[in-house]
Amino acid sequence: MFNEPESEPMLPVGDADEEVVAPAKPRGKRKPLSADLPRIEIIHELPEHELTCACGCRKHVISEETSKQLDIVLMQIRVIKHTRKVYGCRGCETTPVTADKPAQLIEKSMASPSVLAMLLTTKYVEGLPLHRFETVLSRHGIEIPRQTLARWVIQCSEHLQPLLNLMRDRLFESPFIHCDETRVQVLKEPDRDPTSQSWMWVQASGPPDRKVVLFDYTTSRAQEVPLCLLESYRGYVMTDDYAGYNALSLQPGVERLACMAHVRRKFVEAKKVQP
Repeated sequence: MFNEPESEPMLPVGDADEEVVAPAKPRGKRKPLSADLPRIEIIHELPEHELTCACGCRKHVISEETSKQLDIVLMQIRVIKHTRKVYGCRGCETTPVTADKPAQLIEKSMASPSVLAMLLTTKYVEGLPLHRFETVLSRHGIEIPRQTLARWVIQCSEHLQPLLNLMRDRLFESPFIHCDETRVQVLKEPDRDPTSQSWMWVQASGPPDRKVVLFDYTTSRAQEVPLCLLESYRGYVMTDDYAGYNALSLQPGVERLACMAHVRRKFVEAKKVQP
């Protein structure tokens, strides 16, 4: 009596094969170049033979079209020659006097302060290994072995120790500190296998305009490490639930806080099991 196929709603012909076109995204606007950058203006003129019209009149400027492009000056390498004048007296035999030279960060080194600043910036800010920086210099005809570069880094760190001490003082002045540890692998370290795991302990705090972030390298993840790093600190310490921080929370004046990002993960995991 009833025809089931006929009772089903008829689909419009071609709906199954109809291609859905996603709406076109609006094209983003190009961000303007910083107004603080120096400007160099290049004026482009018509050739002399095009300045005279076919009617014989001289053409004049009626408007201008301008465009801007970013220009980067390649690294400039030069040699600074320090010449210290030595003065003596012809009238007597007093000891000659030599003009002073500005104090250098690394005495008797060929590296100027700008070279050392670039070395530290490329290594620790841009993450460029020393062997690649060695290659960069080599392309410019400067041959400095990475062993020398490594020695410069170590010598600079000794001069920067007072700054590190000041940053740690500022860190401890904050009412709370974020602390976390992450694995790092050092391929060549005395008395250790290349596959050995090491740890980088990160401590961060401070107001938004004066943030302090300190990195401490250790070969251990034991609870003694955070106890040593935050030995004299009194305040709140926010960490994950790693048991190595338990001893820290038992110290007088230290209150341990749970990391909200890690707490959220537990809720996400629970929702997957039981929506």
